[in-house]
Amino acid sequence: MQAYLKKHGTDFSDHRIKVDWQVTGRVVVIEFVVQKRIGPPWQTDEVFDFDWSKNWGLWNKDVVEAFLQLKKNEEDTKAPYLEIQLSPLNQPFALIVTEPRKKFFSPKNLIYKSEVTLTDKIWTAKLEVTLPDEVSGEHLYGGFFACLGASTREYYALNSNPETNPDFHRPDLFLSLV
Repeated sequence: MQAYLKKHGTDFSDHRIKVDWQVTGRVVVIEFVVQKRIGPPWQTDEVFDFDWSKNWGLWNKDVVEAFLQLKKNEEDTKAPYLEIQLSPLNQPFALIVTEPRKKFFSPKNLIYKSEVTLTDKIWTAKLEVTLPDEVSGEHLYGGFFACLGASTREYYALNSNPETNPDFHRPDLFLSLV
């Protein structure tokens, strides 16, 4: 499937973000293509590691994100979900969220592969992830997001929340991904 992320709060943007995804059983393959019209260089920091469990705060730099949740049914917004991020330098971060902004933990055994290509104007991030055992259910829901920019942050979502401030941790807004 394919879609474009929309900037939170406005239609004007310095970026165009396409996301493609495929689901085969518990494996999800996601490809983001982020195109920049103008602006400063990509916001990165080489202090971050290539170990997903060590990159707390990675979202303060440029990242693309996938939130993946297996639900028992469409109304099940309490099921845990995987949050996984990837930077332009191929630095990952992952959490299992059991209660947004309150209860979360690092996945025990996260199986993923990532690949990034980067130019001044285009960043492509491909991620293949096997849903960890902590995420269980029958129906895959989720969202795709991006946090971009330095002094003025721009937030993008497949399905934005209606409030003024962006909030990606809204399982009630996750969409069916199959």
